Order: sequence, then C-alpha cells, then structure tokens
Amino acid sequence: MQASASTGRRAGLTQDRVIDAALSLSEEVGIDGWSIRDITKSLGVVPSVVYHYFHNKEALCDAVVDRIWASIQLPDEDKEWREWFTEMVHQIRAVLLRYYGVTDRLARGKFTEGALPVLDASYRKLEQAGFGDQIALVYTIITNSTLHAIGARNLRTTHQKGERHDLNELLDRLKPMMTRSVGLKNMVESYFEPLSHPDNESRMSDEYFDLLLKVVFDGLEQTFLRDGRNHD
Repeated sequence: MQASASTGRRAGLTQDRVIDAALSLSEEVGIDGWSIRDITKSLGVVPSVVYHYFHNKEALCDAVVDRIWASIQLPDEDKEWREWFTEMVHQIRAVLLRYYGVTDRLARGKFTEGALPVLDASYRKLEQAGFGDQIALVYTIITNSTLHAIGARNLRTTHQKGERHDLNELLDRLKPMMTRSVGLKNMVESYFEPLSHPDNESRMSDEYFDLLLKVVFDGLEQTFLRDGRNHD
C-alpha cells in the first residue's frame, strides 16, 4: 500500500518541477539554505518521490546549477573579446547574485556539464583574440577574479546562511586601530564606511566590478598580447 501511495503522489510530478522548486528556494534562502525535506514540503510530496529523480541533495544542486548556466545567453560572437566577456560576465553576475551560495560551489570546483557551452564559447573567443597557448591561464584569471568579487558581494547579503560578512561588525573591529595606521584610516573612511551604508552598497559594488573587469582585461592584454608573450 505504501508503494502504491508513493507512486500515486508522484503522478504529475516531473524532474523539471523538482528543479523548479529547488531553484525557487535557492533564490529565497540560498542553495545551501534548503534541504530535500524543504523541497518535498513545497511540492506536497513524500521524500521518496524526490529521491526517485535525485538520489541526494548534491545531485539536485548540480541540476540547479545547470539550470542557472542554461539561462546565460552567449553574446554575439562578432564582438571584440573584451566586449564579449564584459557582457557575458555581467550576465553571470546578475544570475549568481540572485542565487547566493552557487559561487562557493564553483570556487570549490563543483563543475557541471551545464557550464560547457560557456567554457567552449570563451575558449573560442580567447583563441580569436590571440592568446594562443595561454588560453587556459587567461580564462582561469578571468573566472577566479570575477567569481571572487561576486562571492564577496553575496557574503554580505542578510540572507547568507551561516556566518556572513557584516560590514558594520568589520568597522567596529577596525575603528580602534585607525589611530595607529594611516593606511587603515584611509581604507575605512574612503571605502569600507561608505560601503556599509545601504544606499551606497549597490552602486559601489557595481562600480567596483566594472573597475575590476577593466583592470583584469588591461592586464591580460598588456601581459599576453602587447608584449608578444602569446605563443600562437
């Protein structure tokens, strides 16, 4: 009877609906903030129904990340490499800021097949730009720099599960030291304190991200393209 009831409660449920529920909860509480039981509760089914499609949370998280990758629209291939990467990375940033915790998974090397179209398109664009046998290194520099910046922003969200980066707590820690360090005093007054105000946080974070991209791209061009170190 139990097996029959479980099968009956599975009627109308699909793998996509399970992913939809996980994606919705990931936007609400972060990808680390929900459990399989939370998914079953949102769908109105028993746990065995979800386990029919995904054998554990890790497998479902991978499916959520693949869905996120699938939402990225690749820029026009005719665009110059810097413009192409700027557009693509801004798309990725917008999505990952919605689903906090995903950057941590990516930083831990939890790579999924859903990223392959973005990876292959990036490879082709860097190849066209003339980075030669340095493509893997260049791509890694772009990825690590941008994911770190996105992850740092996500750590400041009030919805962050576990310990979050609270700028006000940071300021409480730093301010007593300011009298003993000119450099720290400048950092606090010029950056951390303004950033701690909600009205400034979004604008300053956006400006920082744009500046980061410029510095990274300028550095890659100078190092690998303009001085002839690329090896085509």
